[in-house]
Amino acid sequence: MSKCFICCGILQKELEQIFKEIGNRNNVPERIYLEPALHVDFDKLKTELESTLANQQKKSEKLFLVYGLQCHPEMKVLAQNYKATVIPAQNCIDMLLGDKINFLNQEAKTFFLTPGWLENWKSIFINGLGWDSITARQNFGFYERILLLDTGIKTFKEEEILEFFDYTQIPIETHEISLHNLRQLVLDTLK
Repeated sequence: MSKCFICCGILQKELEQIFKEIGNRNNVPERIYLEPALHVDFDKLKTELESTLANQQKKSEKLFLVYGLQCHPEMKVLAQNYKATVIPAQNCIDMLLGDKINFLNQEAKTFFLTPGWLENWKSIFINGLGWDSITARQNFGFYERILLLDTGIKTFKEEEILEFFDYTQIPIETHEISLHNLRQLVLDTLK
């Protein structure tokens, strides 16, 4: 049975690592990664998802969306319209952390940052949302820290972390995590 995962590009490196690890034992499906910053424009995200789902529906027997249910207000409806299954998570942070998010949130008012978000923050915040540094500081001002989730796949350059700090003026901490939660979501979806 042919399967296709339509995924947000934010998690591309993590998902590719997982698919590499699980190999052929689970009949690894086709993967399509959409532009990481689409979720800042609901209309654009909906258009891209509908186009990709319609195209893949002709080629694949089972479709899966690796997008959070909160990434678009109509995510469930979009999936239902194309008989696709949405991975059961609210967003990419939920996919990576699962229940651990509650514990980490209790420590401080935290903005969670994935490696994909760090790579694409200019596309998301500056180009997508139109935030200059003043607007960014106003929007990030609620947070006490930014927690950069280190999945062990990407090596972070000090300059890219400092550049995001300069933009937000919020302290950035690195927090090592495993891919266990995301891997389990993928494996459960493949069953």
